[in-house]
Amino acid sequence: MSGEELYGRPPYPRVVWQHAVDELKRDGAAVVAFDLLFGEENLSDPEGDRSFAAAIDGAPVILGAQTEALTAKPATAAPALPFLWTLEAPPTTQLYRASLPHPMFRGSAGSGTYRLSPSADSATMHLYSLADRVAGGYLASLGLETSRQFLHARRTARLERGRFLFDSRSVPVDGELRMLVRWNGAKAHETDLSYRNVDLDKIILASMMRDEGSLPAAEGEAFAKQFRGKIVLVGNTAAGLMDLRANPLSPIAPGLELHANAIDNLINGDFNRVANRWLMLPLLLLLGAAFGIRVDATRSQLTSGISAVVAIALVVAGGYGALAAGLMVPAFTATLAVALTYIVITVLRFIEEQRQTALLKMTFGRYVSPQILDHILAHPEKVHLGGERRDLTILFSDIRGFTSISEASSPEQVVEMLNEYLTKMVDILLAHGGTLDKFIGDAVMGFWNAPAADPDHARRAVACSVEMIAETARLRERWETEGKASLRIGIGVNTGEAVVGNIGSERVFGYTVIGDAVNLASRLESKNKDYGTEIIISEATLERIGDGFETVYLDEVKVKGKERAVKIYEVKGTR
Repeated sequence: MSGEELYGRPPYPRVVWQHAVDELKRDGAAVVAFDLLFGEENLSDPEGDRSFAAAIDGAPVILGAQTEALTAKPATAAPALPFLWTLEAPPTTQLYRASLPHPMFRGSAGSGTYRLSPSADSATMHLYSLADRVAGGYLASLGLETSRQFLHARRTARLERGRFLFDSRSVPVDGELRMLVRWNGAKAHETDLSYRNVDLDKIILASMMRDEGSLPAAEGEAFAKQFRGKIVLVGNTAAGLMDLRANPLSPIAPGLELHANAIDNLINGDFNRVANRWLMLPLLLLLGAAFGIRVDATRSQLTSGISAVVAIALVVAGGYGALAAGLMVPAFTATLAVALTYIVITVLRFIEEQRQTALLKMTFGRYVSPQILDHILAHPEKVHLGGERRDLTILFSDIRGFTSISEASSPEQVVEMLNEYLTKMVDILLAHGGTLDKFIGDAVMGFWNAPAADPDHARRAVACSVEMIAETARLRERWETEGKASLRIGIGVNTGEAVVGNIGSERVFGYTVIGDAVNLASRLESKNKDYGTEIIISEATLERIGDGFETVYLDEVKVKGKERAVKIYEVKGTR
């Protein structure tokens, strides 16, 4: 039979609770505490009220009460209330209004408020009010009053240095008389209770069967054994009736769970304590500093990350161990300190690396081509001796009659003119995506399609040549008006396979190109003297540049180092 078949739906008649109390008294329960308020008479069933009042009269029964915070001082004095505690300490600032059981039910052993404090953090802790200040004294919580009855203690206590002292217990509390609940018991399911749960209908059936004499002695003894000498909390735990609250063991649990754990703590003197914040603060700073030093000394980002994970795991394990021992330490704060330290150091390290990279690029960018430097920074693993065969376009440019210019000018003027000229040429080469290989005296060598791929490398190289000639003409015109030497250059461009990479010794090497294609570009540059031209390209380059340039066939020549004659062309400009 279900509860509804026996006595209908809640609220139940008082006779139901009378049967429950009678059965639990016969079973030898040490205390029976109701998480319910019996604040009014049941006018439709006065006989049930009288039977319930008789059952609890003089019995170890604690009835629930309600307290409500007052926002203003009451205008009239409240009547004297029973079951109040005396607290030998200045009163707390908050005053409550109490609703106690109806006078006809005050023959019980006591009454306690079932008001529950809001939880600061239900995932790790829960605050439980021990008593509320009311007119005339303090009304104990249901847990404290139940514990007092179980311990046969008096309703007197004193507050001393954050300790609530009653009987032989010393309970750590805050300024509002709240203790930290130390949770006990594991759950098989989130809706299970940590402590043993017995359905009310089983207790009522047992009581009825005893009254009828139909309960076998062995079964009656086995049933009674589970309550003998125990504290029994009575309240609503059915779905839809629960005062649902989150706790460290379950996201949904009845308020009875909180009362039960508080009673367990009070009776056994087993309390959670908050670690001294003045001790924790320097320890947190020390933890952050030690971890910061460790991470800062580690150059590997992977090792730093592993160190952070290990540190956080140790902090969490330490916090769990401390909690198991009843000490509440700021494990979350410590974890946050480790994580923030790691993030800050990582960000600062990244900023410093960016600054160093920018400084490196600014410094070494004056010695090597920006493309080469970017390639080295992006692929440091490739910085070793060796090269690869690639299709490249190579450009050589050289000043005509530089010896005569040097003889006609002072060394300082020659250096000034040469620097200005080379600056212009390099800017043009880089603007067209070329890679500066080196300066050979007054000559400039560059190439395309390495280290970055460029499918249009031949056209870019020839366009660069045309712009170099145009810029040289402008430079020559200005120099002549300044009385300086006249400047003319010749350029040779060739396209073909060459080996490009790091070439040199194990200790010092450079990113350059070698091969027949390079030699041919150099020979074409020198051929400008023979044909009176400025730009000569090979047939291989001509085939790649399309019709965007005006070209003229010059000759088929056999250059030094080549067995087969090569067709060469002059580039006069763009179309």
